[in-house]
Amino acid sequence: MPKITTPRSPGLRFSHAVLGVAVIHQLIGSEWMAKPWKMAEASALQATLFEMHEWAGLTATVMLVLLLVSLFRRAQGGFFSRYFPWLAAAGRSGIWSEAKQALGGLKQLTPPTSRQTEHLATAVQGLGLLILLFFTVTGTAMWLLEDTLDLMHRIGSIHELGALPLKVYLLGHAGMAVIHEWRGEGLMRKMFAVRGG
Repeated sequence: MPKITTPRSPGLRFSHAVLGVAVIHQLIGSEWMAKPWKMAEASALQATLFEMHEWAGLTATVMLVLLLVSLFRRAQGGFFSRYFPWLAAAGRSGIWSEAKQALGGLKQLTPPTSRQTEHLATAVQGLGLLILLFFTVTGTAMWLLEDTLDLMHRIGSIHELGALPLKVYLLGHAGMAVIHEWRGEGLMRKMFAVRGG
């Protein structure tokens, strides 16, 4: 996997932070908002939550594009081999090797460092990017088809299928960041530092 030596750009750090807040907002708000095809029976609060969901989704779409551009530029030509290593034999081998090492460490209650699981971590981040792309594409399609409720409803049913994978990804991603920070690796400080990291 290509080694990245360039610092995280302000665009990457900003889009990552805003996207994280938007995702949490979307997951919480979607539990109580009105479905667009059931607006007639919705309360004022449910209708407002849906409207907020739409705007937060559009914001998340813009932030995802900014994040992807930032990651692509930072990877310096190695974006696909870095975030989708399972596409090549060497990447799959690296993932498998690191997964075995991580599982071995868990048996002794010594989780590996971020350096020891770089292939595995970026492969999981690649899956997270795909989940977010799924939401932005289906959500934008629903927004564009607001006047066609039947088609919007069908796309909405597909859109909702991504909720569980997104929740699992969010908990895992944030959880591992906290563990690495607790171990003194400073990943969160680097990602959210006001000056490059």
